[in-house]
Amino acid sequence: MDTLGPLLVGGHASSAIVAGNYAGLWAVLHKSPGKTWGVEELADAADCKERWVREWVGVMASAGVITLNSDMTLSCRPDVAAGLIPSAEPLSFFTSLELTFDKEEKIGKCFKKNGPLGVPYSDFPNFQKWMEDWTKSRIVEENFPTGYFETVGGNLYMAAEKGLEVLEPGCGAGRHTFAVAKHFPNSTFTAFDIDAEQIEKNKTKCKELGLKNVTFLVADFCAMPQEWNGRFDYLMIYDCMHDLPHPAQAMAGLKRVLKDDGLVTMMDINTTSHMPTQVKDPMSAVEYNISLHHCMSVSLASGGVGLGSCWGVELAVSMLQDAGWAEDEIRVTKEEMHAIFVLTKGK
Repeated sequence: MDTLGPLLVGGHASSAIVAGNYAGLWAVLHKSPGKTWGVEELADAADCKERWVREWVGVMASAGVITLNSDMTLSCRPDVAAGLIPSAEPLSFFTSLELTFDKEEKIGKCFKKNGPLGVPYSDFPNFQKWMEDWTKSRIVEENFPTGYFETVGGNLYMAAEKGLEVLEPGCGAGRHTFAVAKHFPNSTFTAFDIDAEQIEKNKTKCKELGLKNVTFLVADFCAMPQEWNGRFDYLMIYDCMHDLPHPAQAMAGLKRVLKDDGLVTMMDINTTSHMPTQVKDPMSAVEYNISLHHCMSVSLASGGVGLGSCWGVELAVSMLQDAGWAEDEIRVTKEEMHAIFVLTKGK
């Protein structure tokens, strides 16, 4: 069990970490960094039953996530608790397991030559909520949109303050859309997604926020309307290109809907297309597994190419060039987790 044992422990501990989130235990531990707790004291502080918390402590202490002393008092390192509160990005990767745990039989059948192409998007009713929570954590940590626009560089921030016509394909729950629309009231935003139910929710949220500069639509990124030709100053794309059934068609449409001096920023996962190199980073297992269960799967289920989230910067650049973007129109900025492709039309 030298190889399998730690994996087994990690899998069960991850499940309990997610349960602790729903129980509110990480939030309580985070509020009192470095504190030593009794089990019953922690249970009371989180409004939980002591018996349930005690069993949960057994999981967490066995896995080394928290420290349990011989007198049944416990403590949690502040950095661990901080990474597992609802607004923290690390928690999002633990909660991503909720997208996968009930899909294993269906996913397994897709492996077979005579099996389904993939598990369809409709089988992931909680995906938009998970993606919204992950996006929210990134917005907080990255000081979005200010931090993001500064990373992109150029005069994008100043231009958005003056007023741009902006398009966001694959907007999902609209977290990015709402953030930029509030920050840049002189710009107008059109955001679309294939998920009609989510778009209706976005419209309701937009009214609640009192935003007058946003329009939400149901549309297909792989077949954007002809009437959009040459309309937009700026396209912002976040973590959706690799999910598409036909990303080459979407890439080909980017220039078409841009004005002559328009700009595209496409944020995606920062990986290399060379799998033997990428797997040297153990955290890649998280990305490959999310892709196996969702990103690749939903694309293939739609009759698509199934790029997957680890398609890599090299393949992305090659596909953009095949879609008509010249080498000097493409600039790539790499961060720890994401790569930002900055595309300048006619540069």
